[in-house]
Amino acid sequence: MKRIAIIGAGQAGLYLGISLVDAGYAVTLFSDRTPEAILNGKIMAMPLLFPDALQLERDLGLNFWDEQFLGCDQFHNNLCDPQGNVALVVSSTLEKPWRGVDQRLKLSVWMQEFVRRGGELVVQAMTLQNLEEYAQNYDLVVVSAGRGSFSTLFERDEQKSQYDQPKRHLAGGIYTGLKGDPMKGRTFQVSNIPGAGEMLQFPFYTNSKDSAYTVAFEAYPGGAMDRFGKVQSGQELVELSKQVIQELTPWNYETVKDMELIDEQAWVRGAITPTVRKPIGRLPSGATVMGIGDTVILHDPVGAQGANNATKMAHLVAQRIVEHGNQRFDESWMQEVFDEFWQYCQHGHALTDCLLTPPAHLQEIAIAMAQNPEVARDYLNGINNPPNLSPWFFDPEESKKYLAKKTLLNSIEPEDRPVAPIAG
Repeated sequence: MKRIAIIGAGQAGLYLGISLVDAGYAVTLFSDRTPEAILNGKIMAMPLLFPDALQLERDLGLNFWDEQFLGCDQFHNNLCDPQGNVALVVSSTLEKPWRGVDQRLKLSVWMQEFVRRGGELVVQAMTLQNLEEYAQNYDLVVVSAGRGSFSTLFERDEQKSQYDQPKRHLAGGIYTGLKGDPMKGRTFQVSNIPGAGEMLQFPFYTNSKDSAYTVAFEAYPGGAMDRFGKVQSGQELVELSKQVIQELTPWNYETVKDMELIDEQAWVRGAITPTVRKPIGRLPSGATVMGIGDTVILHDPVGAQGANNATKMAHLVAQRIVEHGNQRFDESWMQEVFDEFWQYCQHGHALTDCLLTPPAHLQEIAIAMAQNPEVARDYLNGINNPPNLSPWFFDPEESKKYLAKKTLLNSIEPEDRPVAPIAG
């Protein structure tokens, strides 16, 4: 039986661990915190999962909150002028729900589920010497420790990493007490303000009995929204969030004026430099470990790709481990698996880049989304599966061709539109 060690109990590490335990592997998961400490600790992020990643969780029997929480079924994007006035609205019904669950609840439950299914959970602070030991005692060591210190074991890939500093300063919390029309219909709402940043509001599942929502900010460094860098407490974040919303999008203030954090730990601020690292980590002894998830592909959350990619990468790695049988997990295998995933992930990476630094042709796409439901639907399906956005979303010339085709089809009566042949 192959013995696998996984360092880190986040979305990727836990999904991989449970997948391998179910496949009959001896898996040890190392976490620096107990399930109880995670449940009662500070939030690390407020991830939103899209249908494909949610289905992978469902296939593994990890969808413990499906019946209690339906998630988002509406998308509403306010594109504002620099003064905060709404200039354009993109609104659409989602074909399948998007869902956000408090990671503190999710990861603590998944850790207990990992043990229940037969995995070994070890809670300890990890050192480089520990990694050296595990590299000798296990057939494969997978590092899924997010942005922690072990990420420096993995060399930055300069060709795939175009940023050397954060493009947004981040802040947000999980709240109760939101009200008003923007929150009806389980809506994911984002407001874009040129030169300032993005504001997001969407329903979120927590341990709270009350309806909860995420309110988050993606602020341009030095812009009008960038005021959260010195926040030291949850209450300070609440008051400053209300102030920023009242000043920059006053039409939305009534929705948030009575909001309160669900608990004093339910807030976060920080900044992320989008980075891609090489998948092979080399220890001082010469032994190698494999990186997955945020350890090697770190996104700014503006496109909400992080947790979705972590799930999909863990799923692929689990499949390739099983297929590899009794062969050694050498460097060439690690690189091949990463390269295979990058063929998918490069599109999510490009999506995030476009949202962080919008190219000129994105304005034409936004106008088309507001006017043509099919364009909006293609974009939303592309958020779920970014390869669907290539090449029309990324390339200006391809975008013109795509929009011209959609405009032509939109001018034809439905009964006269060409019908695509059914694949046999």
